[in-house]
Amino acid sequence: MAGPGSQFEFLRDEWPMLFDAATKAESLVYPDSRSSCFHARRALELAVHWLYKHDAALKLPYQDHLSALIHAPSFRIAVGPAIFAKIKVVKDLGNLAVHSHKPVRQFDALTAAKELFHIMFWLVRTYARAANPRC
Repeated sequence: MAGPGSQFEFLRDEWPMLFDAATKAESLVYPDSRSSCFHARRALELAVHWLYKHDAALKLPYQDHLSALIHAPSFRIAVGPAIFAKIKVVKDLGNLAVHSHKPVRQFDALTAAKELFHIMFWLVRTYARAANPRC
């Protein structure tokens, strides 16, 4: 797990589960790119489930897998097109890491971690009790 230098430190207090998954993704970018992409997708999935549990405007789709959840109209409206694009990148790179036999490049892991950072920062800015993250 990443130490005090983690870019995801702003998640630690209010979202420790997201912090744990995100810092695993961050810390594994260079030593294990495949695992990094997996953990980035896991952090994303945890965040999406948190959103559905805590935002009454989000309507659960007929299926509850990640792809169905993020493509639900209420979800796409809530996150907007820029964050939705980042969510798709993290989901797709995570799926590639789990399901593909091709090597996962460090560039892919770095991209997933970077996009995850933007997603998590948006989450905190939008939903944190004190919506002013220190990073």
